[in-house]
Amino acid sequence: SIGEYMAACLSGVFSMEHALRLVAARGRLMEALPAGSMCAVFLSEDKLRTLLSPGLSIALVNSPALCVVSGDREAVQNMIDRLTDQGIEHRMLRTAHAFHSAMTEPILEKYAAELEKVNFGTPDIPFVSNVTGTWARADEVRHPVYWVRHLRETVRFADCVRELLRSNHRVFLEVGPGSTLSTLVLQQSGPESGPIVLSSLRNMKDQK
Repeated sequence: SIGEYMAACLSGVFSMEHALRLVAARGRLMEALPAGSMCAVFLSEDKLRTLLSPGLSIALVNSPALCVVSGDREAVQNMIDRLTDQGIEHRMLRTAHAFHSAMTEPILEKYAAELEKVNFGTPDIPFVSNVTGTWARADEVRHPVYWVRHLRETVRFADCVRELLRSNHRVFLEVGPGSTLSTLVLQQSGPESGPIVLSSLRNMKDQK
């Protein structure tokens, strides 16, 4: 979800200086929270919701059949046990905190205070919203409430990709190591008739 900060910065919602300050503040506040866990689960959002127990949130919807659960470590482990018993594929993520879950709620007010220091501008370049999964609205992204929601709510990456795929003239460039996001785009578009999808840096494990 940090990628949307860069998109908003390039679009003119806030300056690079303010974007960096927000990301740093976000990181500090998250570090102060109790430890949490996140787990990728190979299920649709609807099916996954039927398995959620109290204390768990869907942090990300990455594709029609891949979501990420986030929450208290014990609650996540209990869910992993159930997934294992049912033979549902899953994978723990390497993170110390439960991003985009109810565990972030104690810091939302403090983050809102940081956002009040930002001079928001009007976006000049369209970008998609992780919060809504469609094109970001100027009246929303220029308000602190939007970025507080952005910290807490589900990252709707799959919906963003679907929105962008409505155009046949897109070029998707993954900025960063590996091809994880490129793969998620191809899962929705198909490798044959889909858009141009490119990676910019090799995975650190790739020796070639």
